[in-house]
Amino acid sequence: MERRKTRGKFIALEGPDGTGKSTQALLLASFLKGMGIEAKVTREPYDPGILKALAKSESKEASCLLFAADRAIHSQKIERLLEEGFWVISDRFIDSSLAYQAGGWGMDLEKVEEINAFATSLRPDLTLIFSCPPAVCARRMQRRGKESGFDSDFLLQKKVGCLYGVLTRRGGERKIVDASQDPLKVEARVRREVKRKWRLKKR
Repeated sequence: MERRKTRGKFIALEGPDGTGKSTQALLLASFLKGMGIEAKVTREPYDPGILKALAKSESKEASCLLFAADRAIHSQKIERLLEEGFWVISDRFIDSSLAYQAGGWGMDLEKVEEINAFATSLRPDLTLIFSCPPAVCARRMQRRGKESGFDSDFLLQKKVGCLYGVLTRRGGERKIVDASQDPLKVEARVRREVKRKWRLKKR
């Protein structure tokens, strides 16, 4: 009889643009593979069609629902990978909607949570929230040639950061990572959190 694969683990990396999440997601996947663990990296927004619809959205409410629909589709892919035994690292998940839509846009937090609870029951086994001053994030975005009015809105980014802080204080499986440090130090911290969570040893 074929042996059933052990379900994988789901790790979400959260934080404002410019905190280095995308880079650290790839580094973490490489680290896990070095430990003998099959890992996949994904990100949100996930579905190209919904991404196009978001570009046309003219209201916060419509955008909120579109992000939730995207997450529902994305969660199906993540669930399949987890069932196949892969560890999944997602660059953004539910906390991004809570932070940006409730914190940045001023929408009702409970309502945003309800919408996302309807979209998916999937939750990360570990969420690493990358924290970095808005001015530092803006400089990084400028260097990458990706700055936009949205990214450089310091007031919005401060509100987003505050909401991430609120989420962290709720406890659960969220950990803060100081992303203002050198990338190598950030990478080391990410590895420590993951190794501590699952007491990893090379397979």
